Amino acid sequence: MQSIRLSRYFTPLHLITVSCVVVYLLQQIGFEENIMEMFHYPIYGEQDWELWRYITHCFVHLSTIHIIANLSWFWLFGGMIERHFGAMKLFLLFFVSAVLTGIVQNGFSGPNFFGLSGVVYAVLGYVFIADKLNANLFELPEGFFTMLLIGLAFGFISPLFDIYLGNAAHISGLILGLAWGFIDSKISLNRVE
Repeated sequence: MQSIRLSRYFTPLHLITVSCVVVYLLQQIGFEENIMEMFHYPIYGEQDWELWRYITHCFVHLSTIHIIANLSWFWLFGGMIERHFGAMKLFLLFFVSAVLTGIVQNGFSGPNFFGLSGVVYAVLGYVFIADKLNANLFELPEGFFTMLLIGLAFGFISPLFDIYLGNAAHISGLILGLAWGFIDSKISLNRVE
């Protein structure tokens, strides 16, 4: 009975959020260099086999606004996925999008990137398409998809303001989320018919 209660309150949404916050706090109290060294995407050939690195880059954030923005969107929209489709769906979406968006971002700009935003865009894409294909399942705000596109567009002009974003991770995350949400929605709609 106790494990059921614990699992209900300690879901992937909580685990990922707490991990990001703890890592950020450790960075702030003097462990930033250690965190960066241990959690970054593989740089050297021998690090390719350190499999945690394909995920842990998501837990590191480089500023307060970075972590607040990512966790706000993740908490809000990841929570929608967890409530409607289950904890395992959110965990799998996190895991696959962390790995895929890391691979894509590394291919475009090299291994110097951090943050949850590739995963966040996967979550946003999933929620958007699941909502559209399932008769407004989530009550998304008006202009939700426009906001997504503006966010992506800002990523391309942000270097003009000396702000560099992981555009490849954002775009690949969004595409993954849209595709996954589309497939899941079609499967569930076919079951109903």
